[in-house]
Amino acid sequence: MSDFETRISQIAQVIGQLEDSQVPRNIRNSARDAVQKWLLNKDKEMDLRLGMTASSLDEIFNDANLPIHYGPLCLQIQTALEALLSEIKHG
Repeated sequence: MSDFETRISQIAQVIGQLEDSQVPRNIRNSARDAVQKWLLNKDKEMDLRLGMTASSLDEIFNDANLPIHYGPLCLQIQTALEALLSEIKHG
């Protein structure tokens, strides 16, 4: 497994932390969709996978129903996704 795929797998695990009963169902579903449809979908180009996952996380972060203590988690994930995307574009 490449370094990128390892890091993507780690990010997917972190996103999995949103699978918490404190998190509203629509947000859990959005997080799950972001991981399954985009982040881990090897049929898509890497930049599209990362960009669409970041976009989904942005929507989750801006959802008024997101428990406040999950906000920093979403920002950390987005930072990691942006770093990977930057590496791909400049690598």
